[in-house]
Amino acid sequence: MHQSAHRIALALPVGGTSYTFDTKVGFKEQYAPTGVTGCAIGFGTGGCAFPGGGSLSLPEFTGFQMQNQEFKIFIPAGTRSFLFSGYAAQTTQSAFVLRYGKEPTRVAPLSGAEYQAAQTGERIDSSFTRLVNEDVDHFVVHDGGGTLRFVGGQLDAKRSSTDQGKWLYVRQLSGAALYDYQGALDVDMPKYAAGYAKISWTTSPFPDPVDTASPTTPTTPTTPTTPTTPTTPTIPTIPTTPTTPTTPGSVTTNVVSTAGQPLKLDITLTQTSADVAASEKTSVWIAARIPANGLFFTTDVWFFRKVDSWVQLGLPNPETVAYSSQITNAGTLKFTPSMDLMVEDLRAFNVEIYFGFKNSNGSFVNKGKIW
Repeated sequence: MHQSAHRIALALPVGGTSYTFDTKVGFKEQYAPTGVTGCAIGFGTGGCAFPGGGSLSLPEFTGFQMQNQEFKIFIPAGTRSFLFSGYAAQTTQSAFVLRYGKEPTRVAPLSGAEYQAAQTGERIDSSFTRLVNEDVDHFVVHDGGGTLRFVGGQLDAKRSSTDQGKWLYVRQLSGAALYDYQGALDVDMPKYAAGYAKISWTTSPFPDPVDTASPTTPTTPTTPTTPTTPTTPTIPTIPTTPTTPTTPGSVTTNVVSTAGQPLKLDITLTQTSADVAASEKTSVWIAARIPANGLFFTTDVWFFRKVDSWVQLGLPNPETVAYSSQITNAGTLKFTPSMDLMVEDLRAFNVEIYFGFKNSNGSFVNKGKIW
């Protein structure tokens, strides 16, 4: 999971009202024990103003659509509490197995009775301490309501923390892939910093802590046909520095608006020479998703950004809602859409921005959530 590019909120500038972000890949960069007041590791509760409403101290990982049915999360030494959740389509069922420190043993889907028992017996608020202290598989299931809570709670009521860093393994046993995930850790800063200094790192360009199941040579991720524990760090789909893409197109995104201005993004699409040579024209789409919530939206709602307005797809012709339609293709294409709305207005409804384009054979390539 840490091999995905995570956007980390930076501290507000003096007098500012809009957050800027830094994109980091790999646990070593994402969770280095440094920072500043406002959004820094080690300030405990009340120290981080965004995201998470000021209650958690490590940068949150948000908005990555899961590409595989297995992933792992490093829980460092000094962790006092851990929260982790994901989003899946409403009225669906999904089952996951988690295990702390080693690969889960369960690979088969849950029976109907097992699924019901996991749903009825769910105790998320104490699940973190049980994961750490019980060397068994733990089942988590989706109740059909959208948000799927995996882990929650403190290690214990005395604010104790983990003595060493270990990986938490997550395997999906059934159901559709998660739309995204979010979570955060609260740490004892001196203990965390001491543990971080002792970590042995992989030789990946974006280092993660070494574990016994993971060699140090990264490989390009693949979609497993049967559940297996990931054995190598994966190359991120949205690197911080554009490289020659190995899948159709590579996208990087930066916030270029300043405090007090509507959100404006700088989006760069990088393609291979083969992609460009095979297609003289391309079209790109920028879309906003408002997730289903308890207010006005009982289902997910999508809007598409044109150069000067937001529209919805009213006719079965996606070109009518493209941000740029049938433009001359190139190895590097840049777009700077303004979203018309302030960041705080978008955040109020959990708005997510997505990007997609047509590749060389005319099929649509969804690059997922970019903000």
